[in-house]
Amino acid sequence: MNPTVFLGLVTHRGSRFPQAAGPHGLVHQVHEGLSKAGIEAAVVIHDADHHTQDVLPLTNAQVKASIDAELDLEARWRTYVTPGTSRAALGSLITVRKAYRRFRLAPPWHRSTTATEQGARMLRRLVNIELAHLHLLQQARDTQATWALVVEDDATLTDPAAFSQALAAFIRERQSHAQPSYVNVSRSFSHDRLDLHDHLTAHGRWNFTTTAMMSDIPLTNTVCAVLYRGAFLEQLVPALKAIPVSPVLPIDWKLNAALLSLSETLVIGAGDCWFLDPAPIVQGSMHD
Repeated sequence: MNPTVFLGLVTHRGSRFPQAAGPHGLVHQVHEGLSKAGIEAAVVIHDADHHTQDVLPLTNAQVKASIDAELDLEARWRTYVTPGTSRAALGSLITVRKAYRRFRLAPPWHRSTTATEQGARMLRRLVNIELAHLHLLQQARDTQATWALVVEDDATLTDPAAFSQALAAFIRERQSHAQPSYVNVSRSFSHDRLDLHDHLTAHGRWNFTTTAMMSDIPLTNTVCAVLYRGAFLEQLVPALKAIPVSPVLPIDWKLNAALLSLSETLVIGAGDCWFLDPAPIVQGSMHD
């Protein structure tokens, strides 16, 4: 029997948050809460590193290309989120940021990059995180779960029981609805910092303390914790896989690139993206 909810954890064996994979980690607590609510769930913990030199050579050229690709995508995303953004001013800012990051991570006096240098470590970490997310999303799709909650190991949740109860109610309530396709259930950055407020409209309660917000365009906060509808993964996984590993994009930006593609082809649109405000899950590595 296929689970209703696939609970996936992205971690690694040297993580600063080893408790996340333990019996009292977030995914196990949510699993317990869903079970008490009568919702079948499955937990999958991904802690393997997939990077090899065959997957991606760790070279100075790769570091530079990845810096440029990420910042070019950020510029494209900013004009998507805020169409009135000055392209000239944005272009100048992106150029300066590229130069700074290249100087710091791929300095011109380094003709090659060793595995211990900062730029190489960055690439290896980003590729492993990307492949871990993709592995879990593919596995969730293949299990044909109705929903998939994929979290990173620095995700923190103060009241797992209340979250699980609200999640169970949400799943039952949205069973007969096609939307949303995914829900941003974590907070890393404020809506103000990401310029999201103009796109969000209140759409009922998640629980007594949290409001569900519907977006008029597909958006993200980060991938610290995202709830995906299983049917949406049939479109999202191929869109992610269509983006090459090189140049390297952080998984947050890779998801943004996939959403841009799916939005442009009208696969998703207004109402397919929701946010929880305030978000019940917080990215612990960014917030105390």
